[in-house]
Amino acid sequence: MKSRPIEHQFEFWANLGKVGGYIYQHDGYTTLLPSRGTWPSKTFNIQNNSITKLKTEILKTNIPNAVALDADDRSNQILIENQFNMTSAVEGMSVRVSSNMVFKESPNILKVDDETEIDKFSSIASNAFGYNIHPKVLVGLLKDPNTQLFIGQHKAQFVSCGILYLDKNGDSGLHMIGAKKQMRGLGLGNEMTQHLLAHALKNNSKEIHLVASKFGAPIYRKYGFTNRGYLNSYSLIKK
Repeated sequence: MKSRPIEHQFEFWANLGKVGGYIYQHDGYTTLLPSRGTWPSKTFNIQNNSITKLKTEILKTNIPNAVALDADDRSNQILIENQFNMTSAVEGMSVRVSSNMVFKESPNILKVDDETEIDKFSSIASNAFGYNIHPKVLVGLLKDPNTQLFIGQHKAQFVSCGILYLDKNGDSGLHMIGAKKQMRGLGLGNEMTQHLLAHALKNNSKEIHLVASKFGAPIYRKYGFTNRGYLNSYSLIKK
């Protein structure tokens, strides 16, 4: 059984692919394969009996060589035995909503409502995370009632971004919180986090989820988030 923040993350990815038209359900796994950009090309929802087929399809370059798996899934060991190398591990974190929670919305943060703002979000996120995020993979979210995208200003320039997603269980998730590399250290990530958390409370969610790197996790612990597992990423070692 997946941990709740990892389950939420997989649902968020699946929703991205569904509204964008680039999700493909195979026998034993799911892939996201956008025609433009490198993100969010990935394979997830892996079943134990699909590893051989998965490996073959990666070698044929039919599916992304980027596999995501809950750290507690038994398939982790099977992937390693089949020449997959773990490339990263991020922490799944959750906080239970309580009546005394108060978070501050920022007047510097704007909800993304049109394609021009999607372009700005894409540019900020690509700079912040270091990989190509094409506007076309995000534009479908404009009509998705469960997803809200935000961009933040600093000195009249849009420099930060974040996404709030409401899942099928009624839980909210924080995604893609970042700021342009040259703007780091100014508290813009914390400002965006507070803003997203304030909107998450409006969703009347019982829990709020996210995944965080080892550098980001200590920041989210200050907001009450605790560890609920890990999300591992793998790539096939090609000989």
